[in-house]
Amino acid sequence: MLELQELISDDDNSEDEDHMKKDKVYKTIHKRGKGTEKWLFTVEEAVEKIGFGRFQMKLFVICGIFSASDAMEMLLLAVLSPVLRCDWKLNEWEVALITTCVFIGMGIMAPTWGTIADRYGRWPVLLLTAIWISYAGLLSSFSPTYPWILFLRGCVGAGIGGASQAFTLFSEYIPSKYRAKTLIIHQVFWALGSAFEITLAMIIIPNYGWRMLAVISAIPLAISVLFFKWLPESARYLVAQGKSKVAMAELRKAGKLNKSELPSGSRLYITKQAKGGNLSDIFNKSYLRTTLQLWVIWFGTAFTYYGVILASSEILEFHHTCKAGDGGAKVGHLVDTDCKCNLLSHSDYISMIVSTFGEFISLPINWFMMDRFGRKKTIAINLLGAGICFLLIQICTTKVIITIFIFGVRGFATGIFNAIYIYTIEVYPTTVRSFALGSCSAAARIGAMSTPFVSQVLLEKSLFVAVWVYGGVCLVGCVLAICLPIETQGKEMPQHSKSSTT
Repeated sequence: MLELQELISDDDNSEDEDHMKKDKVYKTIHKRGKGTEKWLFTVEEAVEKIGFGRFQMKLFVICGIFSASDAMEMLLLAVLSPVLRCDWKLNEWEVALITTCVFIGMGIMAPTWGTIADRYGRWPVLLLTAIWISYAGLLSSFSPTYPWILFLRGCVGAGIGGASQAFTLFSEYIPSKYRAKTLIIHQVFWALGSAFEITLAMIIIPNYGWRMLAVISAIPLAISVLFFKWLPESARYLVAQGKSKVAMAELRKAGKLNKSELPSGSRLYITKQAKGGNLSDIFNKSYLRTTLQLWVIWFGTAFTYYGVILASSEILEFHHTCKAGDGGAKVGHLVDTDCKCNLLSHSDYISMIVSTFGEFISLPINWFMMDRFGRKKTIAINLLGAGICFLLIQICTTKVIITIFIFGVRGFATGIFNAIYIYTIEVYPTTVRSFALGSCSAAARIGAMSTPFVSQVLLEKSLFVAVWVYGGVCLVGCVLAICLPIETQGKEMPQHSKSSTT
């Protein structure tokens, strides 16, 4: 039977009394007795009652700026690798290792940031990661040698591991009716950040070099810190931690900004207080299968998305060799005697920008599919589409057609990320949501740290084998997505783990 913990109302006399009463109020109410519905309401009911308005738009912009800045640091990898290969005479393995170090940092720190966010809040984690990423990114521009760039970009990756908390915080204030649509539209900031970074690279690298690009790419996240004074803490997190008075204050601010009222009543109620960030919660009988399948899907999503980003410059050279008659088995380059040095041309940058717009096209399509088919089928359709487009890349054709195929992979891969993020934050309860998202992010980083050795090493040997690796991973993910045991469309976001509330 659901045990409900009575929380202190916001009209208590003092903080001292609050602490003295704390042990007493941890008594439980075995059910909402007759009349209690008049003065008790849940945080879910409060969020639904407040509705969607200026408060959510404020979060939309602030979290969006954070997301776009994060995207710039990630896309820097795609344009940095060809330059460093030429400047420092690196081979394919050394180039791939730069990207891998970033994702190793992300993989190690993502669950750690998730645990911290579940225990100490979303807001402090976002502030710390913004400062961390910006500072490490700036330092990386001064890297004197190859080992230093590995270490400092790894530090950047460690910070980026906590960036997903912006998505978590934003999602926890959105009413269920608007959640999918709003979170899909929110991904436009990532796409804008990606396109902006490639545009900056096209202008800055030929004229001022990669170090200046690294400096400029670190500035937006530093600026985003200035907006944190208007960023609230998650009311769902506060309620889960028993901080009802602070949660009520945040909800009242949200209601005032939206010109709406909270549900009738004077107190919030929650289930028995939990510490959060508990590994056993995502491996209990209710979530074990979901967790294991999600980890594989997240692995495949990052493997695919970052694979096409990193491989774009290599794939765009494919039409030269296939016209030479090798059937597309290898990707050719203009090379020097020490390494395969092939700087991106102006047309290559344009092609990368055009392919990035595939991410914009996918947003309205995903919007329609998630409402029409649900979360699981949307994830599966996008994985299938990405796999097919990857397999088409091996066809010997013109640069324009190859760009269209890359455009398709980018669009479908973005659609996977959109849907899987939304599904993950909807399927797990508040008490473990950040930790669960962090663990899934860690699985994704394993895929991301593996993909450079396919997109930047194996692709050099055989385009055919490389695209079939990507296509196969997408098809496996498609099957797993269809078989996910829980569909979250139209359901409330759970506040507590099922095992802790029964």
